[in-house]
Amino acid sequence: MIKTINKKDLELKCLHLIGKTLVELGQTKPAKDKIVLAQGLSRILITKFYKLHWDAVEAAFDDGVLESEEFHLCNKTMFKWLAAMKQKIYLGWDNLQKGDYYRIDQRTMELLNNQKLIG
Repeated sequence: MIKTINKKDLELKCLHLIGKTLVELGQTKPAKDKIVLAQGLSRILITKFYKLHWDAVEAAFDDGVLESEEFHLCNKTMFKWLAAMKQKIYLGWDNLQKGDYYRIDQRTMELLNNQKLIG
């Protein structure tokens, strides 16, 4: 869970994720801007999404790059992507409780297992 990760380690993970995402979006930013974005992402995670696991954060960014119309990486975009992933996990959990397994894609099922919502 995010809340169990040391702040410095979290910022380094965020910096790596920011760099990877910028490459996937075809953007370049100076190192200073990447650090600012990583610190912003770290703050968002600590204050709003502290119960997510890191693999859910990475999945949110992967989905955001592939599915979103947002191609400008900023705090607002990152928040949208994380909120969408949180909603996807909750919806998957709800479908699981109803027995609607066919509505849950494989990646969401893996995230549910990792979030310890099932098993």
